[in-house]
Amino acid sequence: MNQKGFVFNPNRCLGCRSCQTACSVNHNLPPGITLRKVTAIELAMEGRLLKYYLSSSCNHCLNPECFRLCPNHAYRKRRDGIVVFDEGKCKGCGTCIRSCPFEAPVLLPDTGKVIKCDLCFDKLEEGEEPFCIAACPVEALQLFDPLKHHEHLLLKTLPGIPRIQVTRPAARYHPLKIGKQVGLHLPNHTIMKEGDRND
Repeated sequence: MNQKGFVFNPNRCLGCRSCQTACSVNHNLPPGITLRKVTAIELAMEGRLLKYYLSSSCNHCLNPECFRLCPNHAYRKRRDGIVVFDEGKCKGCGTCIRSCPFEAPVLLPDTGKVIKCDLCFDKLEEGEEPFCIAACPVEALQLFDPLKHHEHLLLKTLPGIPRIQVTRPAARYHPLKIGKQVGLHLPNHTIMKEGDRND
C-alpha cells in the first residue's frame, strides 16, 4: 500500500494559519469548527523554553482507532491509506471523537454528525494539492512523496506531540532546528539563532 500522509516542517511554519483558514473556508465549516489546527507549542526543556508552531489534522493512521471502534462502520481506509468517513452512516455517538488521540474527528453542531480531514482525496485524484498544502506560503506543509522526501531523515513525532505507537500515524516531521521559526529561550532572554530559514 502506498500510504499517503502529511509532512510538516516546523522550521518553516510562520504560524499564519493560512492552512487552517483555507481548509475551513473551502469546506464551508461553521465558525469555531476546524479540521486543521495551528498551535503554538511551548515546552520546558532542561531549564529552557522550546517554542515552535505545529500544524496538524487527521494523521491517517495505519491502525486508526476511529475505524476500529466506530459502531456504525462509518470509517474506511482506502488502498492509498487515506482514512475517509461516510457521514450518512454516522449516528453522532462520538465514539470516534473520544477514541482519537489527535482529536481529528469533530462534531458539527448543526447536523449532530462527525466530520474529519479526508486529505482532500478528490483533489488528489485530479492531480491537485489539498487546500491546506496549496495555501501554505512557505511550503511548511507537504504531501509525502518518496521522490522528494527521504523517510529515514523524517521523524514520526516532535516534542509536544502525543507519541502514539498503537495507531501508527502516517504524518512525518522534519527535525527541529533552532533558527528563525524554532526558538529556544532562557527566562527573560532570547537565545534564538537568527540565521537563514532552515529547510
